[in-house]
Amino acid sequence: MSKVNSAYSQERKKYLSNNPMCHAKIYKCTQRATDVHHKKGRGKYHLDTSTWLPVCRNCHDWIETHPEDAKELGFSEIRI
Repeated sequence: MSKVNSAYSQERKKYLSNNPMCHAKIYKCTQRATDVHHKKGRGKYHLDTSTWLPVCRNCHDWIETHPEDAKELGFSEIRI
C-alpha cells in the first residue's frame, strides 16, 4: 500500500499543479483547488485521474456531506 500512497502523492501534486482552480465552485468556494475529490471513490479508481476532480476544501466538504446533491451536479458517480 505504501507504493500506491507514494504514487498517489506524486500524481496528486502534479494534478493540482495542472488544475489549480476549484471545478465545483459551490459552497463558500475559495477558488483554489487544494484537494482531489475521487468521483468514483478511492478503491480501484484511486490512481485513475479521469475520475478525479480538483476542488477547494470547502467544496470538498460539501460534496462529501451532500452525496445525493453531488451526484446530481456530476461531482460524484455511483460507486459500484
